Amino acid sequence: MRLKKWLHLIIYVLFFLSFGYLSYSEFSGDGNFGFLMAILSLFYAYQIILFLVEKRKDDWNSSQIVVDRRIFRTITSSLAISYVYILIFLLIGTVGLYNGLFSIHPANIMWGAIITSLLVFMFSQIVQRLKS
Repeated sequence: MRLKKWLHLIIYVLFFLSFGYLSYSEFSGDGNFGFLMAILSLFYAYQIILFLVEKRKDDWNSSQIVVDRRIFRTITSSLAISYVYILIFLLIGTVGLYNGLFSIHPANIMWGAIITSLLVFMFSQIVQRLKS
């Protein structure tokens, strides 16, 4: 997959602006995810600065970022494993809450699903890197 460098920078800027707007709207509306959106916005601001520092001497139109198909396939399969895991986790949590088996707040089940899904994704990436 080939992607122009300026397009890559535009994608970073769009993510930065969207997460910044979501953070602002969550803080003004007493939402729970304002801090998470602010952290993601700061992460993309860091990515923009890092991208501009590293690529300042390169040509913007002729150079491309090349992603190897094997790496893309590895990431895709890890995301699929993580997605199936989070669906199973949330299904068990929903059935447990519906039947009254858990006395846990539903937001805590959602956070647990997200955090453990990220751990499953990282673990599957490590296992696939060691395998190849």
